Amino acid sequence: DWAAMSESYRQRIEAFLARTILPDLARHVVTSRLSTPIDFRDRLLSIKGNAFGMEPILTQLAWFRPHNVSEEVENLFIVGAGTHPGAGLPGVVSSAKILDKVVPHASAVA
Repeated sequence: DWAAMSESYRQRIEAFLARTILPDLARHVVTSRLSTPIDFRDRLLSIKGNAFGMEPILTQLAWFRPHNVSEEVENLFIVGAGTHPGAGLPGVVSSAKILDKVVPHASAVA
């Protein structure tokens, strides 16, 4: 239950950081913002509040991710962290480079 537990988690994380690498952290915090999967769901329209894309299991990694060229819709090209080859900024950049090579010039499809 994120509504009941989120502030407790925030306090535990703050205490851990203060104890391990950021002494007196609480004394220096002027403001803070807490985001939970509920916020991701409501503000970002993210399915089930997932902040980072698909679940990192074998059948959703690498080649199993959605391909950059749709296999169902003609002239639909897909780019982003949730597509092949992978997640994160390197995955987004790699995905964009792949599309740069496969997407026809606009004049070719007009």
